[in-house]
Amino acid sequence: MPVFNYPHYVIYLLTGAVGSGKTTFLERSLPSLRERHPNLDGYLSLRVLAAGETAGYDLRDLRTAARTPLLRKIGTADGQRVGPYVLLPRGLAAAGEIIRRGGPADLLIVDEVGPLELAGGGVWPALIGELSGRNRPALVVVRESLIDDVRAAFAGRELKVIRAEAAVVAVSDGDLGGRS
Repeated sequence: MPVFNYPHYVIYLLTGAVGSGKTTFLERSLPSLRERHPNLDGYLSLRVLAAGETAGYDLRDLRTAARTPLLRKIGTADGQRVGPYVLLPRGLAAAGEIIRRGGPADLLIVDEVGPLELAGGGVWPALIGELSGRNRPALVVVRESLIDDVRAAFAGRELKVIRAEAAVVAVSDGDLGGRS
């Protein structure tokens, strides 16, 4: 049984400006994170390009590697609006299932919490339900401009902010816990 060297209640907030490489960092760090967290779970939001422009985002399940369309430009589907995008019902359902399926020792990665979640929509109901009722660590991606709002939303929880620029050091130095 793995020994964890951090409080299970910690929520790590990986933050940086839009386009600062938060998701890219996580994608590249998965092998190292899996070594420290054998039961790593969650999802990444991967950009989908069409003709060189962002057409939306797909959810990539970290357990199965399955991809599910998550966000697409407005006008392409029904769903919750997020800026110029629509959150697709199938993608939202997949994200909720991923958030709820793990065990208490599993590090949950959620990429990302944005304005929609802070208003109570998107993955927020699943995420807050999972993290408020369980002894589970999480790494949540959040834009730098929303960090104060996310801190307020998780008031009472132990939070550790990791800036995207310093994230490589955080993983290599073991700041994200895991096995001793």
